[in-house]
Amino acid sequence: MNDEEKAKYLANLYHVVVADGDVDRVEERVFDEIRRDIRAGYLETQKAKEAAGNDGFEAELVGRWSERVANLEDMLFVAMCNGVVDPAEKKAIQQYARRLGIDQGQFDLIQEEAKQRYAQFKRRL
Repeated sequence: MNDEEKAKYLANLYHVVVADGDVDRVEERVFDEIRRDIRAGYLETQKAKEAAGNDGFEAELVGRWSERVANLEDMLFVAMCNGVVDPAEKKAIQQYARRLGIDQGQFDLIQEEAKQRYAQFKRRL
């Protein structure tokens, strides 16, 4: 991904982080880990946070198919990291999945993998 795509990817993710109106330490930590994983820098992160905080923000499909699915996986993962998936987080994730064209079976599989990832993450805390 180029820098602009990284910023959009992170904006999609940060939109889920802030959707419930409460950003906790664990969510920020997970967001930062994902930011490092995709090799996004300070500027991309700031652009993402600014964009995600705008009223009317809608997640965009970014990059190749695999990156789009990874973005959905990361959105699910970060939503789980505070222990509860808030209805606002769920709505944002479902809208993105529909835009991506993910059917219920695919979504269930991605969600199960995110749960496993969350379980591994909890053991590291």
